[in-house]
Amino acid sequence: MKLILILSLLYCTANAVPIEEYDFNGTNWVVLAAGGGMSLEYAIEADIYHAYQVVRSRGIPEKNIIVMNLDEVANSKYNPTPGVVVSRPDGPDVYHGVPKDYIHNDVTPLNFLAILRGDPVLARNGKKVVKSGPNDHIFVYFMDHGSPDIIYFPKDQRLYGEELNNQLIEMYKQKKFAKLVFYIEACESGSMFSKLLPKDINVYAVTSSSPVESSYACWYDNKRRDYLAGYFNYHWLTNSEQSDLTTETLEQQFVYIRDHTVNKDPAINASNGQHAQQYGDLSIGKLPVSMFLGKTNPKYPIKRPMIANPKVEDLVNTREVAINLLQKRIEETNDLNEKQIYVDKLIQLLNNRKLVDKHFEQYVHSIQHLLGIQSFNDINNVLITRQELNNRQCYRQLVDTFDDKCLKINKNNYVMQKLNVFVNICEKLNETNDVDNAVNALIMYCNNNSLQVENVV
Repeated sequence: MKLILILSLLYCTANAVPIEEYDFNGTNWVVLAAGGGMSLEYAIEADIYHAYQVVRSRGIPEKNIIVMNLDEVANSKYNPTPGVVVSRPDGPDVYHGVPKDYIHNDVTPLNFLAILRGDPVLARNGKKVVKSGPNDHIFVYFMDHGSPDIIYFPKDQRLYGEELNNQLIEMYKQKKFAKLVFYIEACESGSMFSKLLPKDINVYAVTSSSPVESSYACWYDNKRRDYLAGYFNYHWLTNSEQSDLTTETLEQQFVYIRDHTVNKDPAINASNGQHAQQYGDLSIGKLPVSMFLGKTNPKYPIKRPMIANPKVEDLVNTREVAINLLQKRIEETNDLNEKQIYVDKLIQLLNNRKLVDKHFEQYVHSIQHLLGIQSFNDINNVLITRQELNNRQCYRQLVDTFDDKCLKINKNNYVMQKLNVFVNICEKLNETNDVDNAVNALIMYCNNNSLQVENVV
């Protein structure tokens, strides 16, 4: 029996097609999507537009590129250059020519998944979807805010990791692609694939950060008074613009991104930094990037001034953007009345955050008997540590309950980084009854304590 098994394995190995010899003659599809944005909306939309310009310059036809974003930045009253969006200091307009495939109310997790699977109902309604088959390649880039096991969309909507990976598995079973590559830029983006994405469904994923890390923004622009790009996006697109993608592999691009986005400044230590990750079928990393982003290799896909990379000290944790922008407003203005307005807003924001911290602390105290903890250190660990998520069902129950009964997470960005408390709670709860009791305790706590806090960014 063992001999037969060994011979079978040898036969399969001998007859497998090496990834280096993989011949692609199918169709390329690209999906570029952004969720809600809120405190980082300019950078998020700018990065999607910039990505569109790059893949178009690489030869992907517009009919095969599907763009989803709120489309609120370009013509916002706060944009000093109406109709023009840039993603680099003094950079070119990246908004021109971007199709409005899914904007405003069409930006939903249901539509996002439907686009990927080529939903026939959307197609019949005249909407662009991925109409791929077994020989085709799909490239997906998503950027927005994230939490453990979550990426966010507008209007209190979110997509969980299990939902996304189940979609990818089903697409594989239905032979919707030959290979699929998925890049996500969001805080804790690694949690969308870690321990979820199979290694044998021809999907390769790259994330801007690990399951327990934040992501960072860069390029503060004095004219627009906002950040222009995500740090991951900047290095991904810089590499894609400047490299010969017919010879550079996905793995080489990942290494470039990983090595250039590690925060090496002592002020941003390893525990708080950003480290790109890769998941799924890593053999796909041996393929050239051009098989997913297009084979055209223009000398200068986008004309832009030569600029140095962002300095590490100029980076900002995307979750601290709101505070950082108010601090910059205070520094920039010489008008004392205006300065005081910004100071008051900053104080209110910080007080709101303290209030959210207080509610989470009191809730943990209320269920410490379920967690088997008593000491200050044990309680503090539940409140501040970042464990990797395993008990997803428990976590989702607590998150959904909090959103429904306590605070709308999408309207209170600060809460997004507090969800690690629910991860830590669930990692300590083993019995179903304990999970139910923790959920009921959360409902009771929120019913008995007014959490009337809005826009805790």
